[in-house]
Amino acid sequence: MSEEFINPLDVEDILDPPNGHWAAKRELADEFRVMADLLMTSTPAPEDLRRISQYLREQRAVFEQSPRTYGRMEFYRQENQSPFVHIEMNPLCGHGNPIAPPVNSWLKDGEAYGRCNMGWQYEGPPGCVHGGFIAAVFDDFLGMAQRLTDSPGMTGTLTVRYRKPTPLHTDLELHGYVKSSEGRKNVLVGTLHANGVLTAECEGLFIGFPKEAMRQYIEQQPR
Repeated sequence: MSEEFINPLDVEDILDPPNGHWAAKRELADEFRVMADLLMTSTPAPEDLRRISQYLREQRAVFEQSPRTYGRMEFYRQENQSPFVHIEMNPLCGHGNPIAPPVNSWLKDGEAYGRCNMGWQYEGPPGCVHGGFIAAVFDDFLGMAQRLTDSPGMTGTLTVRYRKPTPLHTDLELHGYVKSSEGRKNVLVGTLHANGVLTAECEGLFIGFPKEAMRQYIEQQPR
């Protein structure tokens, strides 16, 4: 798999957007995240909710009338395979994707680290992050950590052990490392801590794609 499909963050600092378009999209995505949190926690009168809905329907026309690009593969083609597309659009770490927390990940001294903070829209047990989102965060994080190997690949299996409830609105710390790497098979281990307490851990098996097979897969994607 080519490096363009792996989160290229190698530092703890969040990379700046590549241009004005993506900077503006990040700004709007941030507002959507705030709005999602407000929608989950505020209780305006029904007529106020409907007024907001009407306003959003009116703004929707701006998107519908603009040029459209469907799917990340088409963005890759338009941006000439630039790696920043992954940073902006990924559903877990994408700063331009409003459903992403987002997760910020980086590599240091042969291991992987990450951080995120998940609000009310991710609630499962009362006051805690839904286990499905925890699994998704691990999947994306360990996928990025495969850059520590010579043949990053797709998820084969992911086993998550939930040790304690993971609190919302808390800085969550991720740590991962390569347990083994043999041929096309990579096994990675990850942990999640909140306030210094282990809340979940996982082990993932990732299967590498031969470069030629990946190239053919990309070329076969509809435009």
